[in-house]
Amino acid sequence: MSAEKVMFALDIENGWPPVSAEGAWCKRINGNYKLVNAPFFIPDLAYGDIFSAIPDEVNEHIFEFEVIKESGHSVIWVMNNNDIDTTFFIDMLKKLGCKVETLNQFSLMSVDVPPELDLDALDPLLDLHEKQGLEYAFPVWRHGD
Repeated sequence: MSAEKVMFALDIENGWPPVSAEGAWCKRINGNYKLVNAPFFIPDLAYGDIFSAIPDEVNEHIFEFEVIKESGHSVIWVMNNNDIDTTFFIDMLKKLGCKVETLNQFSLMSVDVPPELDLDALDPLLDLHEKQGLEYAFPVWRHGD
């Protein structure tokens, strides 16, 4: 089953996000969608989530969706406004089992955090790079305390 790019309409507030729509890779499952990448600007959706949505008749964009089955994955959005070299950061995230996608045009990364990830290994890495100037948002966080 091949993935298709599905367009999501985004609500812009105070100039953010910097785009009005985001294309996310999804697979069709029984009339629903399964997200197969970590989004940059779509809140409340994580890698592997299955959701229902009806694309708009006019422009095929999704304006509303409902998560039917959560995957257990979390998402971290990373903003690099200080032009930090993130090579080590990305390599370490990948070693921990995360998938990292970059959107260099906006100095952004979207990090897929799988359910089995060891937070004791992740937290020091995030803290270290936050001190260096990276900023984080956690639009979907499903890892227990």
